[in-house]
Amino acid sequence: MVEVKSGDTAVMVEVPGKKQRWRFHRNSIDFELGCSAEQLQEWLAGMASEQLPGLLTLLANEVTSRGDALKGLEKDRDIARGTEDYDFFGLDGNECSDKDIERAYRKKSTQLHPDKGGDEEAFNNMREKYDQLKALRGENKRKEGGGSINWDAKSRGSMLKAHTDLREQLVWITRHITQVEEELAELKRRQAVKYSLTWQETAMPAAG
Repeated sequence: MVEVKSGDTAVMVEVPGKKQRWRFHRNSIDFELGCSAEQLQEWLAGMASEQLPGLLTLLANEVTSRGDALKGLEKDRDIARGTEDYDFFGLDGNECSDKDIERAYRKKSTQLHPDKGGDEEAFNNMREKYDQLKALRGENKRKEGGGSINWDAKSRGSMLKAHTDLREQLVWITRHITQVEEELAELKRRQAVKYSLTWQETAMPAAG
């Protein structure tokens, strides 16, 4: 990795014994994410095998960086979602036990179950909140991606396969970052409205 004049970092590849060197900048990432399949194939076909390790290193670093950013966003989203879900069941997330959640869930189920005269959409929404709380507390926690991607610098086929795998990870992570950011923004908006209404009710002067 080298630092360029703009302050960004780039990956430099130099062929031993030859006066050849290439730099891969962040605009290569932008191209990877925005180009068509035909443009990508044409770009890779015109790239020497000696250049590919630099591109792969750039992609691997970006996958790691964006993956860490996604984990941070997911943690913030889960905290915000958990706060909302605990409130829904009338629980304190810092003090309640798993048994408390089960009891609150059964109570809500009795109130909202369609067979008991409840609304099906409201019941399904309650189930979703319950499942989210279970996931937040470590049960059925979903794990995505992961695992390092290796390549043989002497094999163009190996490097092209690694490129495909890295690019797929990068596309997946980038798409999910956008989704989680939208979820988090909506959760914060709902909580801001809720707390604003609560404050207004508290601040209202008594009649008389």
